Amino acid sequence: EEERLIQTVASQGALALDRAILAESETKAKVLEESDRLKTAILSSVSHELRTPLSSIQAAATSLYNPNITLEPAARNELLSLLLEETDNMAQLVGNLLNMSRIEAGALKLQRQWNVLAEIVDVSLQRIRRYTTNHLIDVDVSDNLPLVSVDSILMEQVMINLVRNSIKFTPPNTPVCISAKVEDQTMEVTVRNQGPPIPEDHLQHIFEKFYPIPGKDPSQGTGLGLSICKGIVEAHGGKIWAANLQNGVAFHFTI
Repeated sequence: EEERLIQTVASQGALALDRAILAESETKAKVLEESDRLKTAILSSVSHELRTPLSSIQAAATSLYNPNITLEPAARNELLSLLLEETDNMAQLVGNLLNMSRIEAGALKLQRQWNVLAEIVDVSLQRIRRYTTNHLIDVDVSDNLPLVSVDSILMEQVMINLVRNSIKFTPPNTPVCISAKVEDQTMEVTVRNQGPPIPEDHLQHIFEKFYPIPGKDPSQGTGLGLSICKGIVEAHGGKIWAANLQNGVAFHFTI
């Protein structure tokens, strides 16, 4: 009777081990499949996005370097401005890819220090001032807000991504508003724009990697910006979300 009991226990244990092994194999297969999908998406998206700035940089540099082409000062300055803008675009793309790889690997290390949020916003806008000339940037972030313990470089990346996203998908000469408030020991930052609403069933997914939004031109970005914002904000212990307004879209995050 004891032998039968032991055999039953051993059989059940063997079945449990078999199920565990199969589950582990299935998990590994899913991870490999997701990794391959991510690599394919990155290569496809990056090759498309890199081609445009590289072509512009090559054309501008060729015109500036060619001794047979006489350029007026205004035309020369325009080409130089184009070189700077497209170089910044490439730097932004590479920075997003590096941050995404760190987030995916769980290797995003925060260098927290006490910072003034108004200064972070100001530095972020200075870094992208060439892209904001066709929009009205309204900042309502008081210098008297409490200090925040954040990685200022990564938090600047969050602000840059949210503002540039607002600029990309909104009509020229419309406002992009940045505000902040404190509630229950938490600071909530909001970036509002007057762009078209996001379909309600997509609001919960727009922070996923490479998530396509119906009606948006795929050439306007890799779809990494918002997912990087999510990774950085959550690494700080906060949360991020989007909401449709009566006239536009608002992105909120807490720190």
